[in-house]
Amino acid sequence: MNFNKYFISLTATTLMAFILANPVNADQRDNSIVKSLSTVTEMTSIQPTSTLLESSEVATPSSNTDIKESSTVTASPTSSSPIDSATSKPVISESPVFEVSNVTLNGQGTDVTGQVGDKLQGNDFTVVVTYNQTKNSGVQALFGISNSKVGSQNSYLDVFVRDNGELGMEARDTSSNTNNLVSRPASVWGKYQNQPVTNTVALVADSLTNSYSLYANGTKVVEKKVDHYLTLDDIKGINSFVLGGVKRSEKVDFGFNGVIENIKVYNQALEAAVVEKMTKTQITSHLIYTANDATGSNYFRIPVLYTLSNGRVLSSIDARYGGTHDFLNKINIATSYSDDNGVTWKKPRLTLAFDDFANVPLEWPRDPGMRDLQISGGATYIDSVMVEKPNHQVLMFADVMPAGVSFREATRVDSGYKEVNGKTYLKLKKVGDEDYNYTIRENGAIYDNRTNQATSYSIDKDFSIKENGNALKVEQYSVSFENNTKTEYKNGKMVNMNIFYKDSLFKVVPTNYIAYVTSDDSGETWSTPTLLPPIMGLKRNAPYLGPGRGIVDSKTGRIIVASYTGKESVFIYSDDNGQTWDAKVVSLPSSWSAEAQIVELRPGVLQAYMRTNNGKIAYLTSENSGETWGTPEYLNFVSNPGYGTQLSVINYSQKIDGKRAIILSTPNSSSGRRHGQVSIGLINDDNTIEWRYHHDVDFSQYGFSYSTLTELPNHDIGLMFEKFDSWSRNELHMKNVVPYVSFNIEDLKTK
Repeated sequence: MNFNKYFISLTATTLMAFILANPVNADQRDNSIVKSLSTVTEMTSIQPTSTLLESSEVATPSSNTDIKESSTVTASPTSSSPIDSATSKPVISESPVFEVSNVTLNGQGTDVTGQVGDKLQGNDFTVVVTYNQTKNSGVQALFGISNSKVGSQNSYLDVFVRDNGELGMEARDTSSNTNNLVSRPASVWGKYQNQPVTNTVALVADSLTNSYSLYANGTKVVEKKVDHYLTLDDIKGINSFVLGGVKRSEKVDFGFNGVIENIKVYNQALEAAVVEKMTKTQITSHLIYTANDATGSNYFRIPVLYTLSNGRVLSSIDARYGGTHDFLNKINIATSYSDDNGVTWKKPRLTLAFDDFANVPLEWPRDPGMRDLQISGGATYIDSVMVEKPNHQVLMFADVMPAGVSFREATRVDSGYKEVNGKTYLKLKKVGDEDYNYTIRENGAIYDNRTNQATSYSIDKDFSIKENGNALKVEQYSVSFENNTKTEYKNGKMVNMNIFYKDSLFKVVPTNYIAYVTSDDSGETWSTPTLLPPIMGLKRNAPYLGPGRGIVDSKTGRIIVASYTGKESVFIYSDDNGQTWDAKVVSLPSSWSAEAQIVELRPGVLQAYMRTNNGKIAYLTSENSGETWGTPEYLNFVSNPGYGTQLSVINYSQKIDGKRAIILSTPNSSSGRRHGQVSIGLINDDNTIEWRYHHDVDFSQYGFSYSTLTELPNHDIGLMFEKFDSWSRNELHMKNVVPYVSFNIEDLKTK
């Protein structure tokens, strides 16, 4: 045999018919994705069949250890439709040299050397595996090729999954002391509704490019070139091929527990488009926003769901162009909606967006030396909040950051406004001036404060600048990466000048602002943005929004949106249906990051649940429709890291176990943003909460960060969440990791 190159493509069947966004009642839900597992172990004779596809990815050299260590590699998944879950068979130029289905494993592996060993020929190969996992612990290999002799335990190639959802491959050779390890965190699912999820993954080994590629559920999650590429011939003494493990020193290591629903092995490195299509599963249909969709973005964070009174479910999210970084970045707010209980979603649109940087689906680097690079000059909308007013008009708020301004750089002692004759106006500085000598007056006219006279300049409703009625232009920027260097350059396209852009003739104070837009047609179209007035006073910057949902107090009709300053919780409110806005400020313990969400326990009695810096979730109670708030109390069943995480909490319209209820989603782990849970709290007559049920969204080590809940029209619960640890540097800049799923209440009553 001449094993010069190998390509393994692991393909998993339709992963989650369960997630098919079928937010219907349990008795209507298709459970075909949940396999009843038989106990087939140690199969000794398996007949090969056909069909598979390609994938390419590479690993980096590492030390000769027995324990696989997590690696960080540039993730590069592809986009896929969040609506169409059908997966037609691609045309494969070559049949698989080996295929087998429905192999149940209990950690011992199954030897297939006789069926595969003489079939892999050439320099490249692809392995596609469809599987579901019944026991989640440590590292488990889906397929292993090795020198099984004692003393050669570090001569092998495998494809593995880790108990935190990481997908990886490792190619090692003892004689050359080479270890190529390639992986990406948060690539696969473990369970859903307490049943194993079917994933399809693939490895493509490509000797032409000296690279290994990994695919998961329709996305190329990582591709890497290596300096010391190993063909199968380079791994000396290969004598073992195992499903569900790697034979090392005459015993099976990294034993897999679950079902290999199908595995195909090809004697070629299949093309990326083929492998992406082959590995698509029902998981793909659970993405409302996908890499390189209509938003032009590869990365998304900060999801929001909100069900309107007419039954439409709205969604918003940060479309992030410079990786998953907060500011500094280029970030727009995208929206979508569903009219069928979350089963299908409208093509996303950009509802709040700046044009100073091009909307390009950049491949942001994930390698440690490059991943912290940021777009330095982009104006940004970030962290959206939705609420439906009593008159059914929809409000959507977002923080606004001028170009080059982050949380750290934002001026704390200036609101950006100036008072003139008892009225407050946004102030501007003209290029070349030292002071903010201009203000935006009625009808957008720019006045020179020194003369109190209108200039020839004006501001349009989208903050763009005109001179004598003609739009002023600036050249748009783009970003590129070459030779590990980031370059921001002008791309030749002229766009409207804007007071938030770095090349503008007039600029706002470099601090943070809050804008809102309105929709009178349930999110199909939106108004131009309006900035909130200086609700904290002229000498303080605006608070930052707690992303998620606002609330309307049923007793008074007061609209309330939670925000924070780091040392205060700030409840932005309107008592006149959004015509004017003010704030209630509540002091908090020092340095809290109090992103909060509000529920109503009964008319006029509100509770705000919030992130803290002490590893706990705090809550404040108001018994007078948000006029005053009590001191912080804490949930005793949630543990978070010291930096905390945003949460979601909603009222539920139906009684549960005979009581009114609220529902909470949060990570519940002190070791990172992991172990997502949805908890049901029953409201007692004295306004205390009995937190009776706690449902695990996935296995406890799987990532779970910012999340959002909504009650669907059919009374199921919709959940959209960041299925990764967004705090971890190792999990920056990953594509297609913000899924939408649904549960009925009986689902959530189970652990």
